[in-house]
Amino acid sequence: MARLDQLGWNSSRATPAFLLTLCVALTAACTSSTGSDNEKGKAPAPTTVVPSKSATLDPTEQAKADALTAYKAYWTELPKAYAVTAIEGTDLKKYVTADALNKATEEIANLKTNGRVMTGEPVLSNSTVTGAELEKKTPNVSVSACLDVSKWKITDKKTGQPAPTATSPVSKYVITSLMERWNGSWMVLKYELHADQPC
Repeated sequence: MARLDQLGWNSSRATPAFLLTLCVALTAACTSSTGSDNEKGKAPAPTTVVPSKSATLDPTEQAKADALTAYKAYWTELPKAYAVTAIEGTDLKKYVTADALNKATEEIANLKTNGRVMTGEPVLSNSTVTGAELEKKTPNVSVSACLDVSKWKITDKKTGQPAPTATSPVSKYVITSLMERWNGSWMVLKYELHADQPC
């Protein structure tokens, strides 16, 4: 985005016989009073609780994972806003603020003024936390990713046809971003596109 203006179950119904057999078996299991006194007196088998993946991460790794989840959500919401030329109606503001929000607002306004929208979606890959300062009063992380904008096109809103734009030598390049945790939520503050670093 070298500035956007430049870029085994069968679906048939089960047979009544099968359902009847199942109901009979369930009824027998629920109403049966047979069984030895020994069986009745047995304590239930202990249940083994398997910890979730997130529970096994240390706080630093968990923070990084949470930041990357928010970063991917940001890139899910951003194309929605550019497609309708409005931030309202999307969850974009949950994941972006400061300079990154200002840029999005300006670019959306520019698209709207020119009767254009963005169609398709960018593809984000290899998102990685490259730096973290989690002990600060406002924790932050740096994120690097590969951004492919080849299928994210500026389109004339009336005709639906691609709008003429300056061509870029690459459509897949590195993007770096700074995120901070505000009130428990990770937010994208700013980003930098590196068109000279294809990926």
